[in-house]
Amino acid sequence: MVIIIDDLGNNRRLGEAAIDLPGNLTFSILPGLAYSTALAERAHAEGREVMLHMPMANHSRFPLGPMGLEAHMTANEWQETLDEALADVPHAAGLNNHMGSLLTEREEPMGLVMETLSEHNLYFIDSLTSARSIAYQTARQHDVPALKRHVFLDHEQTDAFISGQFEQALAIMEQQGWVIMIGHPYPETIDFLDWILPLLDEVGVELVTPSELIRTQQPLTLAD
Repeated sequence: MVIIIDDLGNNRRLGEAAIDLPGNLTFSILPGLAYSTALAERAHAEGREVMLHMPMANHSRFPLGPMGLEAHMTANEWQETLDEALADVPHAAGLNNHMGSLLTEREEPMGLVMETLSEHNLYFIDSLTSARSIAYQTARQHDVPALKRHVFLDHEQTDAFISGQFEQALAIMEQQGWVIMIGHPYPETIDFLDWILPLLDEVGVELVTPSELIRTQQPLTLAD
């Protein structure tokens, strides 16, 4: 089981609370925010895997915040923005998209993203904010190790919803042997994970990072 905590960088207290959770979690950090670099450094110092949570243009035109990849940018602007974001989130082993329902459907920006990841030897996780995303396929075409998100943990911040999503993730893992889940540093999510993570060993669930999953399941990353 891979659990990625997205959206770190804006709130230091909640970001640190997430990093302090038990278990082999992965932390995906937004670039250009007040605590982005500090939280990346802290997570890395504690032996946690760090990702860049890259803001990308969406169909709803929600603001992207700093260093977002906008649809109107030139290739040079996309490249410069990606390089700046990677510098702001040190120790990133990979990247997943923040929003991106528009940009992940477009060939040119996704090709450029994957070229950059290939140059830096990073992996890509498609957050799948669009059913029409071509990001995963584009990563494969550029020989970038890639995986797809299965379950969002906390669209609704209630114990009942989060528990139900976690059970869905367990069912997927039972069926195919592995699962990728994405959550956020909400107090409700932190409380739930703080309770359930110590119990996973008892039921035979191993928490791994995306890097570890890619190494052990490499044939899966090459399959459609």
